[in-house]
This record gives sequence, structure tokens and C-alpha cells, in this order.
Amino acid sequence: MKRHSRNLALGTAAAVAMAAASQAAHAQSASLGGGLPDDTAIEEVVVTAQKRAESLQDVPAAISALTGESLDERGITKANDLQFLVPSMQSGKMLGDTAIAIRGVGLNVGSPGVAIHVDGVYQPRPSMGDLTQIDLARVEVLRGPQGTLYGRNANGGVVNFITQAPTSEREGYLLGSYASFDESRLQGLINLPLSDRFQARLVVDHWNRGEGFVKNVVPGNPDLERGRATSGRLRLAAQITDTFKADLSLTGHTASGPTGYYTLTSAPSAASVAENPFLAGVLVPTGPRETAANGPVNTDRDFGQATATLTWDLGAAQLKSITAYSVLKDHVLNDEDSLDIDAFPAEGRSRARTFSQELNASATIGHVEGVVGAFYMRDTNSSFYGYVFPLGINGLPVPGSQLTFEARPSTAKTLAVFTDITARVSDRLRILGGIRFSRDDITLVQRNSYSWGPTALESLCSVTASTKFDSTTPRLGVQYDVSDDSNLYATYSKGFKAGGFSGGGCDQAYNPEKLTSYEFGWKNRLAGGSAMLNVTAFYYDYTDLQLSQTIGLASFIANAAKAEVKGIEVEALWRPLRGLTLNGNASFLDARFNEFVNTDSVNLPAGVQSVDGNYLNNAPRFSTNLGASYETDPVLFDGPLTLRVDVSYRTRVYFREFNAREDSQGPYTIVNASVTWRSPDENYSVRVFGTNLTGQEYYAAMNASSNFGARYASWGMPRQVGIEVRRDF
Repeated sequence: MKRHSRNLALGTAAAVAMAAASQAAHAQSASLGGGLPDDTAIEEVVVTAQKRAESLQDVPAAISALTGESLDERGITKANDLQFLVPSMQSGKMLGDTAIAIRGVGLNVGSPGVAIHVDGVYQPRPSMGDLTQIDLARVEVLRGPQGTLYGRNANGGVVNFITQAPTSEREGYLLGSYASFDESRLQGLINLPLSDRFQARLVVDHWNRGEGFVKNVVPGNPDLERGRATSGRLRLAAQITDTFKADLSLTGHTASGPTGYYTLTSAPSAASVAENPFLAGVLVPTGPRETAANGPVNTDRDFGQATATLTWDLGAAQLKSITAYSVLKDHVLNDEDSLDIDAFPAEGRSRARTFSQELNASATIGHVEGVVGAFYMRDTNSSFYGYVFPLGINGLPVPGSQLTFEARPSTAKTLAVFTDITARVSDRLRILGGIRFSRDDITLVQRNSYSWGPTALESLCSVTASTKFDSTTPRLGVQYDVSDDSNLYATYSKGFKAGGFSGGGCDQAYNPEKLTSYEFGWKNRLAGGSAMLNVTAFYYDYTDLQLSQTIGLASFIANAAKAEVKGIEVEALWRPLRGLTLNGNASFLDARFNEFVNTDSVNLPAGVQSVDGNYLNNAPRFSTNLGASYETDPVLFDGPLTLRVDVSYRTRVYFREFNAREDSQGPYTIVNASVTWRSPDENYSVRVFGTNLTGQEYYAAMNASSNFGARYASWGMPRQVGIEVRRDF
């Protein structure tokens, strides 16, 4: 405890010292009779986190905003990459799905707990976090429950991807890169002003990794984590009248690669071998980034989305309609045993169709500004998942046995109304208030079957069921301007994660996960605009956690836990000199269960255990992200040279509620760096980059299997170096 408190104190002291130094530099500059040069001022970042345009520093919420330029400088294209830049964020990918947690709140089982939005459209599945995002204007990461404006599954926060809108200038670029593991990327963009009122913007990206970084120890079988993906987006913008604008976006993504595998962290337990004799003598790879996939492994994913955004400017008010329709198709071949035998080969297919419609109106009337709106979503998913399961009594082979899960189809409907307002009581004091009423209507039709060799048995635990959940998520708060460059805020808010049906519990429904947040924030512009310092403190009352609970031999999703989370976050940014930018953030989390009992699937003899006081999954006690960039004088290298380094550190991370040392990843540090040269006319650029330069081996995600009495994990990306060339026109 003392060690982590000291880490927090050091991180906080560093940020405060950075701000104090910037104040001193500003005072010295002023005493010499001049202000800071304009090129040391931090550019104002405008965000739409509250569904209206506002300066980042004026929004009474914990938000990290990353511009498209800063993302390109770091080579970031996916949600998973943001964890090394945003405080209190942790993410990992397993079986092709990205699970994100913010402040320890996210995806354990069930639905995601951090909502992903692209241009105002909610993306309902974990796999959406793995889609390539290109040509971005910015990314906004909202930390804490956003139940009022975002509703469903925004319990931990929201990740907003905002893509570049078409502009009135003819522009474009071509980009190519090559990196370790035979990884290449080709990307192109063109923006065309077709008339004074109509513009088009097209971007296409193709990525390929020819060599996998997870070694397959089965002789003759290829390594894993290879693959290819092609993405594209067409945006059309039309200013139909002076007050009416239409924006149409068409997005496509197709990907293929071997991602459906597990890597065991230890050999199967003695009890599992005794129960399943076939495990004796099999090849069990447990080294870093090793697996044994003796069967076919591949994931084919196709995604398409059409979005229409209509905006009416009525002067004192603005009306907006956001309509979206998407289709996501997956075909997976998984090897779920990580052994050189056919214990759990699996195949799955799914097709999800999602329609959503949001209408909102924002206005300023006197001293009151706010937004009111309604939201509807219909999400339909048809899926099939089957195991060729050649194991019978006492683990002896029974060829031809199969276990099949089939949902045909399942539907979730969401309807919500919401409002959020800010009332100015005086020149410095504002009162905040909002509320959202949501209803989720879920229908499940599932058919399960099992065959014992050639003998087909009756269907097992087939389900036809429906349920409804109502949620009310308010927000109340106050904001006070200490000065023109400093403000304080305090908020009370609620969030929820949608309920559903547990596949392992037949027709058993589980309820929404609920969170109540108390947050205090302090935001500052310092040194005449050359520095920024934000501090946030928060406390969560976290109830009805959706977790996998084991009773006897059955595992199912249940609302079995309560927890509390408290923490402090510090974010700082400083430009002390022309060309030099320093950024940093630190997070201290104390996220613990305070009421939960469960049976450990890898330690069944221990029986039911209490995990009260244990740490939540994906909630390191201390983490910090530090960065620096320096742009040289253009004269020195016949064009500006930008040097960038980012360092991320976090303490031990637990992935399972039992908090055994084997359930965790120890402290680790990730170092990324790049050097970018741009020609004097800014038409050419060359970027040399390296990620995970120290070659850190670390778990990115982990779970456990009762079949083997062992844990399985996915690994973070190893060291990679590469070069990128870009031509602008």
C-alpha cells in the first residue's frame, strides 16, 4: 500500500511540478516585457462529448481527447492501442474481440461495459473495438458512467471515434509502411469539393501481416496472429440550404486471420489428467507466445455500415437526426484446447444486423443550455457455434460426438429518452442536471443439441424466452469558475450495463449491472495557455456485477457481486519551448469486491470461496503514461524533424477475481518511439517507428478452463520496428 501511495505521490508531484515550472517560465517571460510565443500555446480542443460543441477544458467531466494528428504520429488505428495514452484504461484482445475497462469497469462477461461510438453511432459488440479506424479528426475517451447521454453499456465510460468530415479543399495522400513480422500497410485518401455545397471524402486502407508472433509448436502448422484486413469509408457532405446539412457515411471492413486460439499458462492440473486420461503425455506449450494448434484456425469478419446525419440550424436551436444500419458477419474456426490433439476444435458463424435512430435538439435559452433527445435501437443476431467433441466417459474417445449451440435469431430492442442541461446561476456558477429513461426488451430463441458418437440425443436446455429491463440514469452536479483559466466541478451520476440471458443457465436471465458515481474535478489552463493540469477524484458504488459464477459443474452469468472503486487521476500537458511538448498522466485505483463468493474452475477442490477485498479485474493500482515530442528547426535537416517517445507503466493487473498470482500480470513498462521527417513543402514525410522497444512479454487478457484445470491467456504485441512513407497532394 505504501509503495503504491508513493508512486501516486510521485506522479502527482511530477505533474504539479510541471505546472509550477510552466508558471515560473511564464512569469519570467512576462518580467522581460513579453508574453510567451504563440507557438507554445496549447491549441484549444473542441469536443462534442455532451452532444454539443464545447472546449475540452470547459466540460465538467473526465475526458481525454486525442487529435487525429497525434494519433497518426503514434500510428494508432484501434481502440486497443489507446490504453497506453489514457489514464485508468486497460484493454486486451482474445478470440478476436477487444475488451476495454476504464477504472476497473468494463467487460467481464455479457455485454461490453465501455461503449464504443463512431460518429455518434453506438457499436454494440466487443469485436467493434478491433475494427480499424482511419482518417480520424479525434478520439474522445469519457471516463466514468455516461448513462444520461449515452445510456446502454456506458457503465465504465465511452470511446468516441470522430472521423474527418469532407472539406472544401482538394487534398489527399498516399501512405505505405513496412514493419517487423512482414507487416505492411497501404493507405490512400482523396477529398473532392464537387461544388460549393457538396464535398466527398474517400479513404481506403489495406493491412497485412505475413508472419505470426504466436509460435505454433505443432510441426508443419503455421504460426498465429497473422492476417489481413481492408477497410474503406466514403463520406458525402451536402449543404442543401443555409440551415440544412446532410452527411452520408458508408463504411466497409473485411478481415481474415488466425485469431481463434488459446495459449495455456500452465499444464493441465493432476485432477484434470486423472479425470481425462487423454491429457497424459500430450504436448503442452506454456512458454511466452506459444500454443499448439493442430487444427484449422481462422476468423473471417465482414462489416458494413451506412449512416445518415441530418442537421437543421434554427438559430437558437439545432436539430439532429442520426440514422444507422450495420451488418456484421463472422465465421470462426477455433482451436480451444492449445494441445496437439483434437480435444476442442470448434466452428462458429454469426450474423448481426443493427438499426439505430437518434433524434436530439440542443439549444441555448437565456442562461440555460442543454439537449433533449430520443434513441431507438434494434439489434438482431443469428449465431451457430459447435464443437466436434470426441470425448466420452472417463475421457475416452467417442469419434463423431458434437455439441452445438444455435441462436435463431435473438433480438434486443432499446428505447430511451433523455435530457441534459446546464443552468448559469451567476457569471461563475453553473448547475448541471440530466436524466435518461431506458427500456431494453430482449428475446432469445436458442436450440442446443448433443450427439454421442453416431447417436443423436435430445436437445439440451433449449430456450425460448423474453425479458424487459427498465433503467433510470440521472446526473446532477455543480461547476464553478475559480478564474477564467480554472474551474471546479462535482457530479453525481449513474450508469448501467444491459442485462440478458445466460447461455449456461438455460433460460436464466441476468439483470443490468449498475453503478453510482461521485466525482470531483479541477481543470486548469496555466502559463498563459502553454500548460494544462487536470485532477479528478472519484468514488463508485458498483452493484449487480455481471460475472461468471460456478456452482457444481455449471457455469453461468449472474449478478453475484458488489464492489467499490475509488481513485485519483492527474493529466498534464506543457509546451515550455518552441517545438517541445511534454505530456503525462497518472492514475491510482483502489477497486475491490466487497461482496462476492464463487468457485474457482481451476481449483474445484477448494469449494466456494469468498473474494471479498480482492481487486477487480483489469484495474492496476497505479499506472502512468508519459510522453515527449520535439520538433527541430526546419533549417537543420532541410525540413522539420519530430522526435517522439511514449512510456507507459502499470503495476500488477489481475484478470480473475481470485487474485492468485497466476491470475495476474506483474508490473511492466512499454516504450514506444518514432522519428518523423517532413519536407519543407510538407508534401513528403518519412516516419521510423518502434513499439514495445524493450521487448516486454506480458499478458493482455486471461481466463480459465475447468476442462483442463488451467488458465489460458493472450499476449501483448512483441517488439516491432518499421518505416512509413507518405506523399501528400
